[in-house]
Amino acid sequence: MDRFIGKWRNKAGNILEIIPDDEKSLKVSFFSGKSGKPIVREYFGNNETINMNAELDFYETSLEVDLWTNEKGFQLTLLHDWIDFRNETPCYCLAPGLTNYIEDDYTDKYGELFMPLDYYKRIEEKKADNNK
Repeated sequence: MDRFIGKWRNKAGNILEIIPDDEKSLKVSFFSGKSGKPIVREYFGNNETINMNAELDFYETSLEVDLWTNEKGFQLTLLHDWIDFRNETPCYCLAPGLTNYIEDDYTDKYGELFMPLDYYKRIEEKKADNNK
């Protein structure tokens, strides 16, 4: 779970801030690269993209962020993966994707709010534990 915690930014300037919540879940905040502010989700009672619920998958390699409520609407999936960039230093990144439940079409309607789906690179390292 620790590998996800921190601040991440993509090339468009969108920022994800991920903090722990409990043993298998985290809270994720999304800030638009255009405004530097959270997005207002009209489809979800005008709630901002702050402290959204997120859970690790079974293998703890990806994070499923609820963009609405659990099991309704759509999710932002973040895969923690080693990326070997052609003209940059290789590093672990978050590879994003949008998924929705078959009965919902929110990805088509609102997915653009979270675009572009480009790799997120860590911009703030976890704080080292100096209390030894």
